Amino acid sequence: MNHSKFNIFINPKNISIHDRGFNYGDGLFETILIKDSKIKYLIDHTKRLHAGCKKLKLNKPSLDLLEKNINKAIGKKTNCVIKVILTRGSSSFGYKFTKDISHNLYFIKHDKTSAVKKNRAVKLKISNYNIYENSDLAKIKHLNRIDQCLIASELNNQKNMDDLVVTYNNNIIETLSSNIFFVSLNKSNIIFYSPKITKCGIDGIIKNQIIKFLKNKKYKVLEKNISIKTLKNYDVSFKVNSVQGLVFIDQIENNKFSKDHIIYNILKGFIY
Repeated sequence: MNHSKFNIFINPKNISIHDRGFNYGDGLFETILIKDSKIKYLIDHTKRLHAGCKKLKLNKPSLDLLEKNINKAIGKKTNCVIKVILTRGSSSFGYKFTKDISHNLYFIKHDKTSAVKKNRAVKLKISNYNIYENSDLAKIKHLNRIDQCLIASELNNQKNMDDLVVTYNNNIIETLSSNIFFVSLNKSNIIFYSPKITKCGIDGIIKNQIIKFLKNKKYKVLEKNISIKTLKNYDVSFKVNSVQGLVFIDQIENNKFSKDHIIYNILKGFIY
């Protein structure tokens, strides 16, 4: 297949009913923040998209191709979100497809919405839904998001809750649409913890940016299994994603966390 052969769609009003992304979730996506007319972390998003292409055996759109069409989709907007969707393409009824199928590449502009209201406590609960293991699809942003849809449905029935914590075998993985961190404060010893996501979960762009930043500043960062039973052992918690940046968490179930000024000052560059 020609590696430059993509069907490009800029802010389409509809898609074909034959698109395999629509029919089977056969594809990938990236959600990219545009801030002050600049595309945030495009290289990182491209690397994750390419990692997904390798796993799903899709052709890799180049960085230049992505950047050119993201700028077209942005138009005159200075602050927005661009969702990039790559599907295997359109095919007739059934799972099979021809070897020369052309991929579909969509660039869709959305307005950015606020994560939480200011001066309001951010409260989370543990989701009743246990996410399933799939090491082959872990870390990438594939289009099969039925797990997240079920968790979102659960969240709709929760009063005064901002998000739900997703678990696997009683270990914390992430929240509905964010990665999560925990911090322990012991005098001058600060340790940041990030859940392992080798079997399920998303390898977040901002998560990795924060880990890289903290390690460069010589802070200790550990990626480990974090049991829901150990939440009381941590002093600070926050969640992050590419669109909303960093949001401090006040409470998960009955466990309360502080908004420590030292941690705030360390990470304020990631707070939008």
